[in-house]
Amino acid sequence: MDFLNLAFTFPTIIFSALLLVVLLFWMTTIIGFADIDMFESDIDADTTQSTDTNLWSNMGFGDIPLTVSISLVVMFSWLISIYAHQLFINILGNGPQLYIIGLLMILTCLLVSVPVAAIISRPLQRFFKSAETSQSSDLIGLECTVITGKVTNTFGQARTQFQGTEQLIEVRVENNDTFTSGDTAVLLDYLKEKHCYIIAAKPW
Repeated sequence: MDFLNLAFTFPTIIFSALLLVVLLFWMTTIIGFADIDMFESDIDADTTQSTDTNLWSNMGFGDIPLTVSISLVVMFSWLISIYAHQLFINILGNGPQLYIIGLLMILTCLLVSVPVAAIISRPLQRFFKSAETSQSSDLIGLECTVITGKVTNTFGQARTQFQGTEQLIEVRVENNDTFTSGDTAVLLDYLKEKHCYIIAAKPW
C-alpha cells in the first residue's frame, strides 16, 4: 500500500501515468497495431523536428528509435521519482508547497533520467543499426518474414537474411495486399523518404 500511495500521488503520479501510456504502446506494438518507428517518418518530413531529433541522438541515444529512447527516459524518471518521493516525503508538505517542490522534483527526475537512459541504451544500439547497415539496393529481391501482427501502408516490420546476418527492416504494402506474422514476402522497392521497403507476395 505504501508503494501504491507513492506511485499514485503527486508528483510521482505524473510519471506513473506516462509509464502506463508507454506500457500500452508496447502492448499494441507486440500485438501488431503499432510500429516501433511510427514517429520516425513524420519527424523526418519536418526539417526543424529532424534537427531536434539529431540533438536527441547526440545526447547519447544514437540510432535507437525515438519510441525506445522516450520509453527508457520515462521508465527511469518513474524509478527515480519513486525513490525521491519516498526520501523527501516529509518535506513535500501540503498545499502550494507540495506542488512547488513536486514540480522541482519532476524536473530533476527528468534531468537525471536522460543521461542514465542514454548510458543504459548503448548496449541496445547495435540491435537497431541492422536496417541502416545495408544499402537499399542490396536487399531488393530478397525474401523476408513478417514479424508484426500485420503489415499495412503505414507500419510493419520483417526480418531478412543478408550476407549471413539477420536484418530487421521496416516494411509496407501497396494495392491492399495483406500480410500477417510469419508470412513470407519479397522486397520490391525502397522508400527512402520513409526508410521502409515495399513488399509483395512471392511469385513462386
